[in-house]
Amino acid sequence: MIALLPPALLAALLALGGAAGVLVVAGGAVLPLGSIDLPLAYILPPLVALALFQLVFGALARRWRGLGFWLVALPVSALIWGAGLWLLLDARITIPQALAGTAIGHLAALLAALAGIRGRRDGR
Repeated sequence: MIALLPPALLAALLALGGAAGVLVVAGGAVLPLGSIDLPLAYILPPLVALALFQLVFGALARRWRGLGFWLVALPVSALIWGAGLWLLLDARITIPQALAGTAIGHLAALLAALAGIRGRRDGR
């Protein structure tokens, strides 16, 4: 796990930066889905974060994540971003607190995933 930690942390940092940038750019843009308008700020940040993480971590650690990564990581990332946006839009936290909270949430999910990978290798 220790060998994977530096590339994972660098990948997570770049991914969160990219996701925060997309959040700013997406702003109030909406995607019309039938009778509702879905804000792009809900859809794009998790996708951008995961894509950047996959590219950077895969290139540095030479470990490319397959379909299982996307099936687990996309909903987890969407939940973390969604919780941050919900608290932000409900005026319970400020923008810096939302960014810090989502960064900590993603870092905790990353460390849990790395511990799970190590546990499977050790037979735990």
